[in-house]
Amino acid sequence: MKGKTRAGRQIYGAIGIVVVAVFVYVARDISPYIRVPGEAALSSRWEGSGITVELAGDQDHGGIYFLPHGATIRNLFSEAGVNDTPGFKETVLAGVLHSGDRIACDTTRYRVTIGDISASARLALGMTIDLNTATVEELVLISGIGRITAAKIVRFREKMGDFSEVDILKQIEGLGEKKYNRIKGYLSINKASCS
Repeated sequence: MKGKTRAGRQIYGAIGIVVVAVFVYVARDISPYIRVPGEAALSSRWEGSGITVELAGDQDHGGIYFLPHGATIRNLFSEAGVNDTPGFKETVLAGVLHSGDRIACDTTRYRVTIGDISASARLALGMTIDLNTATVEELVLISGIGRITAAKIVRFREKMGDFSEVDILKQIEGLGEKKYNRIKGYLSINKASCS
């Protein structure tokens, strides 16, 4: 009798393992197609080879999207599944997007506002922060920059004007070569902001 219960438990255990394995493989294969409304979408077909933009304001389609270079707002809406586009002006839909753009979409008034992805999201996505527009609060998000160093960077920029190159940071007192090498990869200069 003891042998039958042990064998029975082993069979049930094996069946349980098979069921869990099948569930894991099925869930892995279908999970990219299942999205809870209001949850951020992440489109990765162009990740690493194109641009990164954020769609906001549309509860069902908002999120981070990776698109090819030269993509337009129409391309973003298509990728996101925003179908209510006839009310938008053609000139708005034809607007070319750039990496780091945040598109706020109002489908009830057919308005689009273009801004920048937040500094924290940029860093999480492996993007740089613009040295000429970064605030103290944004700079302290970078590992290796404390509040004192961030304040020195902002004061230097206010006194000397916009940075033309990231390596000008080396001129800031107390920011040595070692610290500069640790933080330079997180910073960039947006050429449009240079004077």
